[in-house]
Amino acid sequence: SSHFGSSLKLARPQILQTSPLSMLRRGIRRVLPARDKWHALQEYAVGEVNQEEFRALRARDGAVTSLVSATAAAPKSIDWGKWESRISNKQVLNCLKDFHSQQTALLDTVLAEDHQAAVKTKTAGWELFDAAVQSCEKSVEKSEDILKNGARALWISFQNPPISLLSQSEWLDADQYWQAFVEKHHYYHNHLCSAVEDPESKEYDAKQQAELKKKWETFDGRGTTRQNNKLINQRPSFEYYDIFRGPLVEHMMFYLTKTGGDARMFPENMPVQWFGEIYDHRFKIYNVLQRRKSKVHNESMARQVDHDFHPHDLDHDGEAHFAKLISRESAVTELTAGRLMGNYILFSDEYVPVQTGAALYRALQTHSSKGTFYSLGSDVHCLFYRPAEALAMPDPKECFHTLADHASMTGRRFEVGYAAALETFCEILESRKEGLGGCWFTAPGESSKEAFMRRLKRSDPAYDIYQAYAEEHSERWASATALTLDQALVEMPEIERKYLLECQEYDSVLFGMSEELAGAAKLESEQLAKLADGDELQAQLDSGVFVAVEDGACVTDADSVAKSIHAFEAKRDKAVDTIMATKLPSLDRKK
Repeated sequence: SSHFGSSLKLARPQILQTSPLSMLRRGIRRVLPARDKWHALQEYAVGEVNQEEFRALRARDGAVTSLVSATAAAPKSIDWGKWESRISNKQVLNCLKDFHSQQTALLDTVLAEDHQAAVKTKTAGWELFDAAVQSCEKSVEKSEDILKNGARALWISFQNPPISLLSQSEWLDADQYWQAFVEKHHYYHNHLCSAVEDPESKEYDAKQQAELKKKWETFDGRGTTRQNNKLINQRPSFEYYDIFRGPLVEHMMFYLTKTGGDARMFPENMPVQWFGEIYDHRFKIYNVLQRRKSKVHNESMARQVDHDFHPHDLDHDGEAHFAKLISRESAVTELTAGRLMGNYILFSDEYVPVQTGAALYRALQTHSSKGTFYSLGSDVHCLFYRPAEALAMPDPKECFHTLADHASMTGRRFEVGYAAALETFCEILESRKEGLGGCWFTAPGESSKEAFMRRLKRSDPAYDIYQAYAEEHSERWASATALTLDQALVEMPEIERKYLLECQEYDSVLFGMSEELAGAAKLESEQLAKLADGDELQAQLDSGVFVAVEDGACVTDADSVAKSIHAFEAKRDKAVDTIMATKLPSLDRKK
């Protein structure tokens, strides 16, 4: 451009002593407007102090510029004779002199040309540019039309009501747009490749039927062909549950808990309200599990974290995992029932069992002191308090909250997911009241013993044990001895001592006889012993990875924990042998 050329002419005397690249760089700097217009930044100075500093800066800049302009002189030309006398290598000097002469001549030729006239003479090719401009204008017009149509479609889609509010009314029959809207939304879904598939075509229906048959053959695996001509929605419920075992277990557990009935009376199809309750309870539990998982995931920064009480690979290991979980819960329930049966607490509905001094004081405080204490014999480590007023059957949720409070007050706590599942189980139990006239376990006028034996199957392996216990329970209560308050206070210290010994022995039974608990207990015991041998147990106790509790207090010494483990293992086998050698007279009579 002309500006570029004029800048080079002004800078030429100075460039002769430097390089052509420096000359070009300096000319470009002169062309850029921002280099000489920094004074315009004064309008961005805010405040009196900043403006004063900027005015002082401009004054100093003006002084420097004036001084440079006053002392400027024409640059001197290169004295080649002087350099010839000082440089001994004449060949290199001649090369530099020739190169300088050639570059100077080249620059003089470039600066002498009229660039503006050269640009004006180039008139060919503008038709292509004009055509490109017209094409761009048409493309902009089409883009604006597409934008307008897209905005209209988005507005219409946003104003559409949900499918649940649409009905087959007269206005729908008369409006073809809404007919297509309802029809498409009934068929289209996320798994449809809308670019190549038509959900209304016969080919798509055939594809869906073939896919369902393929899934049935994959899950069935029996090589049968009689049932392969049916779709999932055409099968009876027993075939559906035969394919999907998870829903079978879930629905069966809900049915048995909801009704207290028999698995043989499982209905062909449960009421639709029950399915809604199943979904509500399921997502209530998953809400708790997900919050727990999120907390652990964020704190540990692990790549993958599984839900509590869930296997890592749910698809392949889920059935075996939950089968073991159900078996473990069944074993714990049987052991708990056996613990209650040991002192004839099970089926004693009208009495408050008292095994400690605190329990005796609590019974008197809650139910007044007008009741009567009973003893079933010196071999029973429990007294029974019967209040003056008859005791009402407690609600399941009330029992759960009492148990959870007792665990918290004694330094223990349920797992978060287990507590949520147990509370949900109690809620389902309590919902029986709607169909049983306010009762959830017994029928009107029925005792808990009668209700339990009525629900227990005769084919159950433990039926004879429960039946013998029920008969012995009746015999014991027939010969029960009434005690005064003073007599009960005298016997309570010995009963509490035997009760504490019983609690210690119960741990031996729990981890020595139960197959579901003994394996895990042995593995954990070996792990703790290995840590103790390697002097790593103390660090685990100090960091809180392991917490040892004894008599309601935390044990922080690793040696004490290791000695306690060895002592427990030594007496566990002895306790198991003693219990297995014990004979029950009632069972011997039945045999």
